[in-house]
Amino acid sequence: MNQLIKHFPMLLTNYMQIEPFSERIKIYALPKEEKMPLFLDSLKRVARTQHCDKLIFYVTQEDRTRESLKRFQLEGAIKGFFQGKDAFIYSLFLHPSRNHTVDPQKEKWVIEQAAAVTKKAGRSILPATYTMRRPTEKDADEMSRLYRSVFKTYPTPMHDPGFIRGVMKNEVYFTIIEHKGRIISACSADVLPSFQSAEMSDCATMEEHRNKGLLSYQFSFLIRLMQQKKIWTLFSYSRSLSLGMNVVNVYHGFTYGGRMIRNSNISGQLESMNIWYRQLRTT
Repeated sequence: MNQLIKHFPMLLTNYMQIEPFSERIKIYALPKEEKMPLFLDSLKRVARTQHCDKLIFYVTQEDRTRESLKRFQLEGAIKGFFQGKDAFIYSLFLHPSRNHTVDPQKEKWVIEQAAAVTKKAGRSILPATYTMRRPTEKDADEMSRLYRSVFKTYPTPMHDPGFIRGVMKNEVYFTIIEHKGRIISACSADVLPSFQSAEMSDCATMEEHRNKGLLSYQFSFLIRLMQQKKIWTLFSYSRSLSLGMNVVNVYHGFTYGGRMIRNSNISGQLESMNIWYRQLRTT
């Protein structure tokens, strides 16, 4: 960590996310090419101390020609990610076992089934006995219980009400749906202000309330909210072996952007995630 602090303080502070729970480090900007060897060496040192074995680089079209990227693995792309400019996602696996797909046949089936879904315009319909609203910090405790009940593990500490209250203050826009006064579904749009893009995330519904279009309804609301906030691109990472959220993304006009291998610690294991994106503006 000391080398990163000494030589790349701005990158470390503003353009890097160290996420030991999912054993990964995300990097959103690169130093000059002549500094890349030192940068990569510093990153690998940090990765070892933080028990991370996957380095993920979001790079611009211009940076794709760099010599240092040639040994990285291209996993996907998100159009318009960098204030309208495309992002290309490269990964460097520090251990061969991390770069391994568990069930390629099922992953293929999920994408084929999702691709068959018809894109819909307009708003989804909320069933009569359900109500949606924006939560406040007072809802954080009940929201954390929802996430604990749905996910054995999750890439971010959504089981912690303090964490939820904190991100509410930092451009993470939640919605919740209640049934008989109880929070039974939630979703969020997590804005990255530096890039004017937003991740559709934190989607959870109690099992007995699924297949009612509750997440789709929240997606519709959050998409309109992000349009009002002049966001360039929405993106989403959906579990590659689970049909549900992949279908929701297609239904709302998202485009498939690739697959990130064993990328997120969710429901008790590292799972591969499908990349989806939707450009809200192009100029």
